[in-house]
Amino acid sequence: MKFPMPFVLLMFSAIALRGQIDGPAGELTIYTRFTHPPSPQSIGSMRTELDAIMLPFHLRFDWRALDSASGHDVVAQIMVVSFKGACQADSPLRPDPSVRMLGATHIADGEILPFADVDCDKIRVLMDQCLSHAIPPERDRLLGRAMARVLAHELYHFLAHTTRHASTGIAKPSYTAAELAGGVLRFDEAQLRSVREKDAERAPVQPAPSETF
Repeated sequence: MKFPMPFVLLMFSAIALRGQIDGPAGELTIYTRFTHPPSPQSIGSMRTELDAIMLPFHLRFDWRALDSASGHDVVAQIMVVSFKGACQADSPLRPDPSVRMLGATHIADGEILPFADVDCDKIRVLMDQCLSHAIPPERDRLLGRAMARVLAHELYHFLAHTTRHASTGIAKPSYTAAELAGGVLRFDEAQLRSVREKDAERAPVQPAPSETF
C-alpha cells in the first residue's frame, strides 16, 4: 500500500559500535523514555524485530528505562532513545504537523550525539489505513515492527559512518506504510559490506611481536 507522501528519515544515527562484525560485536545499552506509556505488545514486537534486523552484527541489546539510571551505571556503549507521541496503536492521534521525520538524531557542533528520537505519532499517521484494517491485537504488533525499522535505519548510518541512502533495504531514505508494516525489511549486501568495511577501519592495530636478539 503506497502512502501519498512518504515521510523522510533523518540520515544520521546516534551510537558508536565497536568490535568485529563477523564475531560478537558486544552489547549496546539502550536507555528509553516515552512521552506516554507504551503498550507492552508494541515494545515486545519492536525488540523482536530489531534483534532480527541487527542479527548480522551479532549485537546484543540491554534495554533500560532512563528514569532508572543512577548515574553510576557502567556500560560499554549507550544510546538514549526518546519515543515521541503515543506508542499505542489505538491512542488518539495528535501529531505535530511541523515534524515530518519518523526518526531523528541529535547533533551539536557537527558531532553526532548518542541521543535519538522515534516519533510514534508520525509512524501511526503513515500507517493509519494499515492499522485500521488490522484486528486490535495485531495493531500494536505492526506498530512495534515499524518502530524497530525506523530505529534500525538510524543505527545503520552510524555503523557505516555514512550519510548516504540506498534504493533498497533499511537504508532507504523514506518508507511506505507497506514497507514499515509488512514483509521483511533488512540490510542488503551492499549495506552489510559498508558496515564491515567501516568496522575494519576502526579495528585497533595489533602491535608487532617483539624480537629478542
